[in-house]
Amino acid sequence: MGRPSARRPGRREGEVVTLGELTQRLSRADFLDGLGIYVGTHEVALAHVVKRFFTVALRHARTYPLPPAAHAAERRQALGQAVLAFAGEHHVDTRRAYLCLPRTAAACNRVLLPAAARENLSQVLEYEIEHLVPLPRDQVYFDYSVRALGEDRLEILLMCIPREVVRVHLEALEDAFVRPRGIVLASTAIADYLAFCRGETTAPIGLLIGGDETVELALVKEGRLVASQLVPASRVATPADLSRSLARQLADGFLAPEDVQLYQWRLANGAGPELPLLGDGDLVALALGRLDAPREFFEGREPALLPAVGAALDAVREGTVPVNLLPVEGRRGADEGLSLATVVLVAVLGVLLLVWGGSALVKDELNRRHVRDELARVEPQVKEVKALQNENDDLRRQLQILSGEEKRVTALLKELSDVIPADAYLTSMNLRGGRLTLDGMARSASDLIAQLEKSKHFKSVSFTSPTTRSGDKDRFSLTAEVVK
Repeated sequence: MGRPSARRPGRREGEVVTLGELTQRLSRADFLDGLGIYVGTHEVALAHVVKRFFTVALRHARTYPLPPAAHAAERRQALGQAVLAFAGEHHVDTRRAYLCLPRTAAACNRVLLPAAARENLSQVLEYEIEHLVPLPRDQVYFDYSVRALGEDRLEILLMCIPREVVRVHLEALEDAFVRPRGIVLASTAIADYLAFCRGETTAPIGLLIGGDETVELALVKEGRLVASQLVPASRVATPADLSRSLARQLADGFLAPEDVQLYQWRLANGAGPELPLLGDGDLVALALGRLDAPREFFEGREPALLPAVGAALDAVREGTVPVNLLPVEGRRGADEGLSLATVVLVAVLGVLLLVWGGSALVKDELNRRHVRDELARVEPQVKEVKALQNENDDLRRQLQILSGEEKRVTALLKELSDVIPADAYLTSMNLRGGRLTLDGMARSASDLIAQLEKSKHFKSVSFTSPTTRSGDKDRFSLTAEVVK
């Protein structure tokens, strides 16, 4: 592609930049060059994106054909030569490169775990991998996306990729003197592209991505990939089939179809089956007014370029979906040091703070004098208010004590109703000074002791008198300490 057009990215007409948005944009301001490399089945797509302070521009993009995967040596050579030719022709700085691979190269599994697993999530998932993918743990790289389901459960989308697949691509890029800082999937790269073009990341996005023989149904929620499923293209040949599969995916994500903005994209470039017309398919047009790009990008409509652009946006810190399948030890200083823009911003902000601070000191001294005079005038009223406030605080503490006792008793009653068997009943209950006394009838009083001992609310459970048999039930009287 040629030189970029004069169109500059920015906000659409009528939009207003809020202080929060301005702060977020300032935190991302930088001077970076990024290279996105999407390796598809039949081609490699390369995108060169630059960031100059606030402006993000696609400078160059191109696809090169690749031999089939069966011809590994020829494919490796062609991939390395394509990257070398692209970088040399357009003088691309390849130090910030992201590799993007098709969804078919990875396995995605949905895992439900208790919330307590969050503290050691990586170790827990390493154990789970052995049960989810047909490869030993030491033969895969993985990353994951976490979503809380209520207060007691976590939903994990576990993404695994064989190390052999990564090795083959990294060695081919080494031939071109490129060491990627990250590895992403086509769906996450396209989601990053959409988030950048839409200007927001919170609304749920549904993605239908067609390949040679499969269709990926992906769901992005609050900037995270929460679901990804590969479906044979033959199973979603009609809009009705596709809608049913999508509805199941949304149900797993606890979303209604009307709450999700749906997009579709075909990566097969005519080689695969057509996708049913469902969702917005003109993803390239979304970049108008947001991404400074050459005219050829909007007119050529080469499908493989879109994930390459998304990967390049990741490389210049404009990505929003936090996925990186490259192991930490292989991420050659992805976040090391401070960029030039960051240093300049810190210096400018420092000067502004010094100027503002000097004038603020004078104003502050005048304000302090005025405040001292006002305090002396209202001191009697302040003392009266403090006395009333102290009285109010005493009453509030008493109410809190009473409220806490009420909640405690309610919790104990609920626990007793859960623990005491259906064939037992109480004739009296007394709670005094942290000790609970129970009288009643039960089919087996000794079993009741065991049930109470298992509860986290009671300890030191014992009979206060021998049990007596009455019909088919034991008459009991027992006591237990209430755990504080």
